[in-house]
Amino acid sequence: MNWILTLLILASASIMAVVVLRKLPQIRVIDVASIPKEHERRVKEQIILSKLQRTGGAKLQGVARMVGEAVKIISRYGRRAVQRLYRLEQSYQRLRRTASEGTHSYNEERIKQRLEEAQKLIDQDEFIPAEKIFIDVISHNPKSVDAYEALGNMYIESGQFDQARETLQFTLRISPNDASVHVSLAELEMKQGHPKQALTFLRKAVEKRPKNPRYLDFYIHAALETGSLKDARKGILALKDVNPENQKIEEFERRFQEKKDAYIQKTTSGTEKPVGESSQEG
Repeated sequence: MNWILTLLILASASIMAVVVLRKLPQIRVIDVASIPKEHERRVKEQIILSKLQRTGGAKLQGVARMVGEAVKIISRYGRRAVQRLYRLEQSYQRLRRTASEGTHSYNEERIKQRLEEAQKLIDQDEFIPAEKIFIDVISHNPKSVDAYEALGNMYIESGQFDQARETLQFTLRISPNDASVHVSLAELEMKQGHPKQALTFLRKAVEKRPKNPRYLDFYIHAALETGSLKDARKGILALKDVNPENQKIEEFERRFQEKKDAYIQKTTSGTEKPVGESSQEG
């Protein structure tokens, strides 16, 4: 009897193996979204933004709106978007629990500490853990310009230029007169080979912070890259006034003179002037 039972078991296993092999091509192309758990996760991803703005009392409605905008900016890419949304949802729940006590925001010292932690991670090319810290700070302080700008700069360093642009442009909407954010956007434009656009941002930066040597240095460099003699001369004069010992001044003046000589040669030789060149010399 035992051998009969064994034969029956083997026969059943063989039949099951044949069925599985026949169905294998179909199994390989199963739509993951049709699996209940995966479907539930994707649905949750869609409703979290609404939930952030729908839940909570009147004291947190402004925070919810800002967090919602932050999510739209920093979570439009990658499957990690789901994880980010989950973390923001959890952070928002903490805000709800602590709002009545007025302890939901990080103080300036805590923000500085967290951003320093993130920068140490960036220095080690640990971009994902650093990003988590920035999102944590933003979820507690939705108007933290420093956190948004640092996040945008991290995206520049990691080569995520689209994300950098979205984040920094959003930061500029929060703080339109922030010179540092304009410089960060200029750095992004230079990274992407757009010196003219970079110069536009740098003009605004030096207008706001006319005595910042680093901004002036960058401003002069962008002006020389684009051939804007007027901007270059303005920047060099300002840098001489602010930091006369700066070792780059001599190099900037040499490059300026070369650009100026080339411009004069073009205008006196009867060749066609580049568009806008007539106003460059000033």
